[in-house]
Amino acid sequence: MKKRIYTFLIVVSIGLLSNAIVAQIHITGNIEINMNSGVFKCNVNLSNMPKLKDYSILLNKGMNIKYFKDYNNDLIKYEGHYNGQMKGEAIEYVLKIDSTSTFKEINVSYLGAFPVYTNDYNEFDYKGVIAINNQTVRATEQTKWYPVVYDITNDKLINSYTYDLNISLIDGNTIFLNGSPPKKKSNARFVSKKAYPLFLFAGTYDFIENNGDYILNTDVTQENAKVIFENIEVIKNNYSKNLGIKFTDHIYLINHKAINKRKKGSSWGFNTYPAFAFTGLNFNKLIDENGTFYNHHFRYFGHEFGHNYFGNNVASGKLKWFWVESFAEYLSYNTIEDLIEKNYLKEVLTKQLSYLKSDDIYVPLNEIESTNQIGEKYRYVLAPLMLKCFEDRFGRVKMNLVIRSLLQYAKDETLTIEHFQKSAIKSGIDKEDYKAFEKNFITSKNFKQNIIEEIKKKL
Repeated sequence: MKKRIYTFLIVVSIGLLSNAIVAQIHITGNIEINMNSGVFKCNVNLSNMPKLKDYSILLNKGMNIKYFKDYNNDLIKYEGHYNGQMKGEAIEYVLKIDSTSTFKEINVSYLGAFPVYTNDYNEFDYKGVIAINNQTVRATEQTKWYPVVYDITNDKLINSYTYDLNISLIDGNTIFLNGSPPKKKSNARFVSKKAYPLFLFAGTYDFIENNGDYILNTDVTQENAKVIFENIEVIKNNYSKNLGIKFTDHIYLINHKAINKRKKGSSWGFNTYPAFAFTGLNFNKLIDENGTFYNHHFRYFGHEFGHNYFGNNVASGKLKWFWVESFAEYLSYNTIEDLIEKNYLKEVLTKQLSYLKSDDIYVPLNEIESTNQIGEKYRYVLAPLMLKCFEDRFGRVKMNLVIRSLLQYAKDETLTIEHFQKSAIKSGIDKEDYKAFEKNFITSKNFKQNIIEEIKKKL
């Protein structure tokens, strides 16, 4: 009798563990891009779909769906073609099914066309634009150039997939797909058993390799590339030491041309780990005569590599810009404090304070109802300064423990301000001490001024 009960418990335990494991979506198929016309022709399969109670498929608004099919090659009914709802850069498609189960495999055939910029410009450019010029095409996971699964119940995008894709270019000679080395081919197969957000960068360009790391689309010298990656290694090691989470991937630095006019000398970058894309950055001028990054480049890369921790994994919910950008900017403060003289951090904090005007109005984090309420100055200036106040109050060690706890929560849940409190208490901060901080710097109507005054004390 005991043996039977023991066997039953093992079976039940295994079953519970199996249900707890989230399926990893795998994407296969063919992608064809015409660099002259800006046309994408795609036919892909999504397999190993997770069992979700309520979900939709997001696809860039410039893509036109030919059909959805299931693993039996039968057409799937869907909503979204007529009066479809927009979510970010994409149209939301809801697959119609008789039961609450998820399709095991989905085949999507679609076609899209996007402007090609040669001697002209768009008024804007950002990570969510499928940008094509007379040399390259840039399409990040934010554009939803491939079908992205949206978990409606948990308000989470599932956009990191393992892949086996054939990609072909018309009028191009180089293809890069995030997580795999670039290939000097106009037709190439890319395979990865590790999941990545699918950042595609293709066209006519060269690249340089340094011990498995790459710099794409720039004329940087081999020697400078070596020194650049040595400096990046210093930043990565500092993060790994502080947060106890190592960087395990090779790094891809990409020089891309923006499709909008930019001020001379300005630079703009974004991260889709392990790829980092920059425009207006001269890779041959990143390092000084001593072979180290200039101070502002340490901060620049400190922010971008901070997205290794706070990136797509926390990009959901009303506070997503707080988690994604404010924490990355705060981590850049730590980079310059640890790797550069502390006077430079004071310079940075002083400049940050100068951006906050007396008539600026900000909504306390606990009252945020829409992602739009966390504007650029809020996410890049005010909120990072609040996090600096938190560190000054409770110490860097506890702050690092809070960060590790938040990242653990983010694996399964959409982060909220309650998770911040839970992580603080979990790190050893007294509940009443946290509440006192929250009252002054998070929920108070005067939280902006309280943050400004607190930072000034340290300058």
